Amino acid sequence: MALRLGIFLIWAGASVFLQLDPVNGGDGCVFPFIYGGKTYFDCAVRASIFRCCALNADYIGRWKNCTRKDHAKRTFPFIYRGKIYESCTKTGSIFWRRWCSLSPNFDQDRAWRYC
Repeated sequence: MALRLGIFLIWAGASVFLQLDPVNGGDGCVFPFIYGGKTYFDCAVRASIFRCCALNADYIGRWKNCTRKDHAKRTFPFIYRGKIYESCTKTGSIFWRRWCSLSPNFDQDRAWRYC
């Protein structure tokens, strides 16, 4: 039984490894990216227990787990409620924390993060 379990784990690990395209030096997350018909502006938990991102604007099977360096960059200026913001703002924040958009038009894309 232990031998079968060991062989299964090796097979499962090899199967997962073979499905991944190698991430070569210089390849990083591309934002925004499209996965399953939805646009993502930051790392996302999709078909994984870890936050991940695509390495192409239109996901074609190349992805990687996100690190602290991989998260989407802030976008300035951005539009929120029809007004242009040049920096982080507390406007509209429930907890009065500064936030900013991850796209040029928050009103359209609803992509944001805390600053």
